[in-house]
Amino acid sequence: MKLTLHTDYALRMLVYLAVNRDGSTRVADVAESYGISRNHLLKVALRLGRLGYLTTVRGRSGGIALAMKPEEINLGKVVRQMEDGFALVECMRADGGTCAISPACRLKGVVRKAVEAFLSVFDDYSLADISGNSEFLAELLGLMGKTAEPA
Repeated sequence: MKLTLHTDYALRMLVYLAVNRDGSTRVADVAESYGISRNHLLKVALRLGRLGYLTTVRGRSGGIALAMKPEEINLGKVVRQMEDGFALVECMRADGGTCAISPACRLKGVVRKAVEAFLSVFDDYSLADISGNSEFLAELLGLMGKTAEPA
């Protein structure tokens, strides 16, 4: 199983914001800390904002911040909302695919069960669980000069 970069970046952005809870953060700060594309992160921030995970403020003094407490953000829910789907085999696509054995194949059920097991692990964790070592994370993200509240 593999998550898209969009979901990976969303989880990383949420971790950054959980560690850096002293106010608003610029997307450029997150991009610089992780060494990833600012443009990609802008798209991620926009989607996370639409989903209610972030507050966004436009303008010169604007930025992003968590819209809820880290313990209220379930990783399974985030992953499901950020991914376009989990069609790991052709027959799981929305259009059903063109596999010749699809009507008799039992692989689809096995794969669906595997995806459910994969996602159920994420369901067991919140953002607070993965950002609880905030001091170490803040150090790695270059936030030590800023106030890093425990998540």
